[in-house]
Amino acid sequence: MFKEPIEILPNVCYTACATLKGPDSHYGTKGLKKVVHEAPAAGKTVFFFFSSPGNNNGTSIEDGQIPEIIFYT
Repeated sequence: MFKEPIEILPNVCYTACATLKGPDSHYGTKGLKKVVHEAPAAGKTVFFFFSSPGNNNGTSIEDGQIPEIIFYT
């Protein structure tokens, strides 16, 4: 969670990284490579998820992605 909202620009790749504390969970299982949100006033917002090189702690697009993104347009 960010203290202040951050701006996400179109057609730019970002890396989301988090340190989670607490018991193991199954959030992120059966993840999606593409998430589309359509709003009548704001149009279409699309999020794409890619595997990240390096130490990913055994996670992938399909298993272990960040469970929730809250955004506004």
